[in-house]
Amino acid sequence: MKLKTKILSIDDNSQNLTLIEKVLNNDFDVVSSDGNSPIIELVSKEQPQIILLDIKLQGKCGYDLCKELRDSGVGANIIIIFISALSTVDDKLVAYANGGDDYINKPVDIVELSHKLKSIEKRIKENEFLKERVTQASDVAFTSMKQASELGLLIEFFKDTLTISAPDPLFLEISKFFNQFDLNFSLEFRINENQLQYPKNSVTSLEGEVLSLGIKAKKIVLFGRNILFSSQWCSILVKQLPIDDEDLLGRMKDHFAILLSIIENRLMFMESEHKRSNARAKALSSLNESLATDFFEIKQNVLAQEKDLLALLSELTSNMDKKAISLGLSYEQETELIGLFEETKEQFQDVIGASILIDNKLENVNRLLTQIH
Repeated sequence: MKLKTKILSIDDNSQNLTLIEKVLNNDFDVVSSDGNSPIIELVSKEQPQIILLDIKLQGKCGYDLCKELRDSGVGANIIIIFISALSTVDDKLVAYANGGDDYINKPVDIVELSHKLKSIEKRIKENEFLKERVTQASDVAFTSMKQASELGLLIEFFKDTLTISAPDPLFLEISKFFNQFDLNFSLEFRINENQLQYPKNSVTSLEGEVLSLGIKAKKIVLFGRNILFSSQWCSILVKQLPIDDEDLLGRMKDHFAILLSIIENRLMFMESEHKRSNARAKALSSLNESLATDFFEIKQNVLAQEKDLLALLSELTSNMDKKAISLGLSYEQETELIGLFEETKEQFQDVIGASILIDNKLENVNRLLTQIH
């Protein structure tokens, strides 16, 4: 049902009040007063949008009532129309000076009054519509600013967590994010076959169960003033949300869902890095063991070859001593031949020394591999 514009008619003449009521009641909500009630109390009670005010009241002046009303601030937006038999220009100027919006001479032309009031009513409706649109636009602009600011926090969180590779530092960044919304929370990371709950030593047994069950729950579950965001990798329990503010609650749901996605990606990266690290460690361990075995075998082969070479050289030297006598070589020839064998023996010794150097280098490589592992 469309509400009628309320008009307060103030006149000490009851016949004038009755006439106005009869003429205007079909189109307006008319309230009448003889002017004896305190103007501010009357207006505060009735909340009219238009006042028809007689200038000459019994014991009072309409100008004074208008000024009192304007000065109080109660009637700042009320349209006040003076009705009076006074019709000079000076009278009208005084009326405007004391806060009047319009002026109608007595006797009142009812048709003129009705048209004037309908025109004013239309203007009032237009003003109210404009105010409402301005309020809506202001609310939308404010909400947009807030949302942009909140999205900025998400972008900052994303940048701050790009280089994080461990759960504890990631939790600290999440805490900073929620602190900016003045919200309490608890969470569970599911990574490397472990369930890590934060804040450490502060999660109640019931909260712990809710977080652990999150892996089987829907992505977003609202219960009471709390909300649970869950994925395969993480559950976040946000407590004491402002559920009375639907716009804010809706934005928070959207923001926290994005937050969960960012956290999920970081945890996936951490687990992937953990698996790669384990694979590298296993590969190095296997390589170390394999090289250690190969180095040991090489060392044994080199030692065996050294031993065989020395034995062969000693046997050859002994045989040459024996043959030198039976061959009838002169002393000079025998000495030259023995010298030749001694020189060859020294060369064998150099080869053996080189194999020792190789053995030392192999040992050094084996030690470095052990350190890397």
